[in-house]
Amino acid sequence: MCETEETDTVSKDYISLRQLLALLFAALLSPMIQVLPRTAVEIGGKAGWLSALFALPVVLLLCWAYQAAPGRLGGGAGMAEGLELAFGRWPARVLVLLYLIWGVLLLGWNARWCAYRALSINYRNAPMPLFILGLLALTLWLGHKSLSAFCRAGEIFALALGVALAVALALAALRTAWNNVGPIWAEDLPGAVGGAVPVLGLAGYGVLGAFLAGQVKRREVDRGRLLRWGALWCALLAAFQLITIGCFGPGLIQKMETPFFMLLRGVGVPGAFERVESLIMSLWLLADLAFLGLILFACRAMVRYLSRGEERPWVPVLLVAAAGALALFTLNNLFSLSWVMERLIPAGNLILGIGVPLLTGIVIAWKKRREKV
Repeated sequence: MCETEETDTVSKDYISLRQLLALLFAALLSPMIQVLPRTAVEIGGKAGWLSALFALPVVLLLCWAYQAAPGRLGGGAGMAEGLELAFGRWPARVLVLLYLIWGVLLLGWNARWCAYRALSINYRNAPMPLFILGLLALTLWLGHKSLSAFCRAGEIFALALGVALAVALALAALRTAWNNVGPIWAEDLPGAVGGAVPVLGLAGYGVLGAFLAGQVKRREVDRGRLLRWGALWCALLAAFQLITIGCFGPGLIQKMETPFFMLLRGVGVPGAFERVESLIMSLWLLADLAFLGLILFACRAMVRYLSRGEERPWVPVLLVAAAGALALFTLNNLFSLSWVMERLIPAGNLILGIGVPLLTGIVIAWKKRREKV
């Protein structure tokens, strides 16, 4: 009886594609400010802001791959079901188990990375372990509820963060030195193309949302929404990098840990509000919670698939406990943490978040086409 009730609860916990994409937008703002534009500038120099535009074709192809899965990744079919349709039941279970391990690593290490950023900027006197535990406790509180409730909170987070980002970039654009980002010559373009790699590493986090897509209601109005979202997301990253690089220049950007927060220190309107950085920096904790919550819900969906639709109430607690152990007892120095988060994680995202979904979409499309012949 208990198992039936749990399965029924999950089946009734539907969200819209708009809600899922709003949550994904809010969540990706957390790693975005820590990865970009510094890593893109390290590769592409002043042309690094073009990296998101060069990543656009791959991002759109990735959106197509998600739509190629059964039920267009909705109506009860998510990434796990797509893997099963493409490769068979047991290979899919092995892949989902690999994704689950990767998800727990992401949850733990990103919790530590978010805590380090917050402590280095806002809360310098707070002890790191206590902050990590507090962040994960909030994540567990949000993550043990229904997905629909979390997505409603994610919509509010996305609105607040979107307005804050738009205001910050609009004010920063007034003091942008455009010679820092141009002119762009032909010899600058190979670096800009290479700069697309960290952007795609960031886009790889989108596979977490794909695991939740089995709870998305299919609606005719959503046709093409995912592709539009991918295009707008890349345009946002391009504008974000253009203004940030324009304010500091590529040389100074490479020496900063979080260029966006340094950008905020000079943002203000004389006579109205002259210092807004504290408010916006504090708001970014909402992005951290959206990001960590997204990872936790994706891991819950993976466990549910591996247990054939069943989910125990202690699963979120176990996942957060494992992530907490990783956050507290591994990568205890900044050098190793930065290397893992800026090198290892993006590489893993390129494989699991870009390569595997693309291959899955291609195989499913080929199978569907062969069935019609």
